[in-house]
Amino acid sequence: MALKPPEFVFVHSYSSTADNWHDVMLGKNGVDGRIGKAQKLADEYSIPLIANDIADARNRKLYRDLGITNLATARNTRDEVVSALKASVDGAVLFVTSPDHLPRVVRDVMAENGVRCLFAASDISFSPSGAKGVNVIEPAHEKYPVHNIRDSQSPTEPDKIASR
Repeated sequence: MALKPPEFVFVHSYSSTADNWHDVMLGKNGVDGRIGKAQKLADEYSIPLIANDIADARNRKLYRDLGITNLATARNTRDEVVSALKASVDGAVLFVTSPDHLPRVVRDVMAENGVRCLFAASDISFSPSGAKGVNVIEPAHEKYPVHNIRDSQSPTEPDKIASR
């Protein structure tokens, strides 16, 4: 099966009640937020940019003002993922979110069998710790622990450890 290009870019919403909403969504000082990164990718692939937010009026206005198609049915991350996959023909969606939210989006997409999806991170995290603060727990690592952890490695780095 050949890898198909994405059908559209899907930008993940962020609560406009958060103090850093503007920076996370639109960017700051020339650094891309979610929308900036998503728009660049949509332009690069010459594909539509889509969002889905019914719960946040400020996000809905932002999408409308920027000409971003808003499916306007989702209330949370899982709703966004499911709607994006349903809106696609072949399941080839390019999801864009913050680096520290990307693991959750990937998990939700994979749980819906979105194996043809692609993922990209914006340049701005929504949490102070960024992606380094994300803990990933994989069931296989719990069942089959890796015993060759060196002192310089952290047990929270299973991907680096498992790749040896």
